[in-house]
Amino acid sequence: MKTFIRGILTTVLVFTFTLIPTIMYAEQIVNQEIIGTYGKEEVIKQMSESLKNEFPEITDENIKELEDNLRTNETIDNLMNKYTDKIMKDLTTDEIEDINIEEDLKTFIEENKTTIEQVTGQSISDEKIDELLDEVTQNEDINASYKKMIEEAKNSMPEEGQAVLDSYQSVTTDNFMIGLMITSIISIVIIALLKKPYYKWIVNIAIAGIVSALFIALIGGSIALVLNVAIETETVGISAMPMLITSGIMLLVSIVLIVINSVLDSRKEKHHAVS
Repeated sequence: MKTFIRGILTTVLVFTFTLIPTIMYAEQIVNQEIIGTYGKEEVIKQMSESLKNEFPEITDENIKELEDNLRTNETIDNLMNKYTDKIMKDLTTDEIEDINIEEDLKTFIEENKTTIEQVTGQSISDEKIDELLDEVTQNEDINASYKKMIEEAKNSMPEEGQAVLDSYQSVTTDNFMIGLMITSIISIVIIALLKKPYYKWIVNIAIAGIVSALFIALIGGSIALVLNVAIETETVGISAMPMLITSGIMLLVSIVLIVINSVLDSRKEKHHAVS
């Protein structure tokens, strides 16, 4: 009976060890690589076009320099993170909350004022910032446009797609991740209590780690391959490297645990031999 329970709990560990990094990887892909990258490129595009309209003398080299600076800008990354989380939430709830993107864009322009001045070679006044903001937003009601976009996306989304989105939103919550971690800890503790001698539980951890490492590498490679084929764009490139690194670390830790178990077994045998 104890062996059966340990087997079940080891399987649970395989599940949690695999699911935790997979969820983190999926969240990174959706929020940062896909929605975040597309959103960032759209903001950069609108900013470049607005600067060209406001400063006709600006060169293509200057624009490219600005775009390169903005792509590595921490401010725009924070802006994208804020709105990718909101988009995912609004797509999976009935009520769409108001946004204040105009104020956020104004803050973004103000924080990058020095870079814009260097590119244009002109001082940017508060009035000019307001003009740039009008150009970027094209004098539209951004809040109304955003709500319309979300509503259209929800209405055009098939039931299967909505179900997948709802599931994604559920499993990426902090509570779900904490639940997986607690489940892992409880499983390890029970295995340790059921297994003798006292250190043998590390073998179960090692086995779960090795199996999980293989699953993680396979899942990461498959997700990256499928998405890169499906997206077919140079703007977004999905890399499996985070999952492969996680898999490698997990495999290494598992091997170390097996070695530790072997060393403890050897010491135990020598102790019994001396006795």
